[in-house]
Amino acid sequence: MGDFYHSNDSASTDYSQKIEDLENSKQFQDAIGLIREQLKNNLQWNVLRSFGIICAILSLILLRFAAIPLILLVVGLYYWPQYKKRKALFGDRIRSNDEIYLDDILSPVLKEVFPKASIKEDGSIPSEALSHLCPRSTDFLCFKELSFHDDKELTVSNLYAHHTETRYRTSNGHTRTEHVEVTDFLGQVFSLCLPINFSGHLRVVPTKKSFLFKREVNGVYPGARGDEVQIETEDIRNNENYNIYCTDELSARKFLTPKMLEWFDRQISQNAMCVFLKDKKLFISLYTDRYIFPTPQKPEDIDQLSLVSEYHKLCRELALIKEITAIFEGEAS
Repeated sequence: MGDFYHSNDSASTDYSQKIEDLENSKQFQDAIGLIREQLKNNLQWNVLRSFGIICAILSLILLRFAAIPLILLVVGLYYWPQYKKRKALFGDRIRSNDEIYLDDILSPVLKEVFPKASIKEDGSIPSEALSHLCPRSTDFLCFKELSFHDDKELTVSNLYAHHTETRYRTSNGHTRTEHVEVTDFLGQVFSLCLPINFSGHLRVVPTKKSFLFKREVNGVYPGARGDEVQIETEDIRNNENYNIYCTDELSARKFLTPKMLEWFDRQISQNAMCVFLKDKKLFISLYTDRYIFPTPQKPEDIDQLSLVSEYHKLCRELALIKEITAIFEGEAS
């Protein structure tokens, strides 16, 4: 399983046993108690801090300057001792739950399976790719980036993209203005390098059926823009799920083999997928409406943390990654 595209069931069984042995080791058993305590302490501290800030603001509004001695008393008698306990628990540096989960839980599992791979909290999707994958969005949050450091430079990142709309609501003769955050994308972005030298760029975008006449329409994705042209693919039996735009038709038709077009039709009909290719860098966005490797958010989830369970989660995510990217290794069925 060290080779991502050539993993097998027997290797998976071997790694499962290694992960179980690692979890049962005295070193990890000694560490997991501290890990859980730190995770829970962060959850508790976030609640206490938010509650304290709200109470302080309300006190200042109601009591004005008379609230200051009361606030200082509460800070000195309760919050300062709690903070000192946190310092003693964490040592020199207080880490967030995302950091703890990545460094102490996910990374050890990942290193057993792919020694060269790494995972970090911040993502690094180029802005040009984002503008094509999520054309309506103005704000992007990219995080939990898994990098395999292989010859394809394969990476997978979580992405949340949105834009803000101004809406007007009328009630009792009064019109109220609201600024609403609209989610455009919630899922994963895959990126990898292809062994080609593609001229210009190419994008493959999903289409929708119009409500009245059931005609194919672009939906949220724009049609040809700038120096782009649309590639017609009437020879594909079920080409009712996507449109293809490019800046170099010769390079595009060389890349768009029948097998590749069939893969687009199959994947895009099943998934909300968009593809962007520039030079040799390929980006695939997959709207899954979930995040991979979510940090535990509840005390009961923290209590159930284990390396074995995280390994099985990792295997499920790897299966998805392989399914989406295997065709670019010539392995798609």
